[in-house]
Amino acid sequence: MTEVPILKIEHLGHDYGKFQVIDDISLEIPAGELTALIGPNGAGKTTFYNVVSGRFPPTRGRVYFNGQDITGRQSHKIVSLGMLR
Repeated sequence: MTEVPILKIEHLGHDYGKFQVIDDISLEIPAGELTALIGPNGAGKTTFYNVVSGRFPPTRGRVYFNGQDITGRQSHKIVSLGMLR
């Protein structure tokens, strides 16, 4: 039996007005794994974290934390599940 990933992102996207800053990101992070997101300034790393943590709503896609769909939840509710930005 496969374990549910601690974080699963499906086709995540976010726009600032007409500017697409995150486009179709999908990934799975297994529980207990250490993962880094790296890139140059302006690549969208902070926006990605803000969308995943509930600070910004995604324009498209889904976010799952420990098997629960947390897409669009308020950040304080996501924190109560055990995920911080």
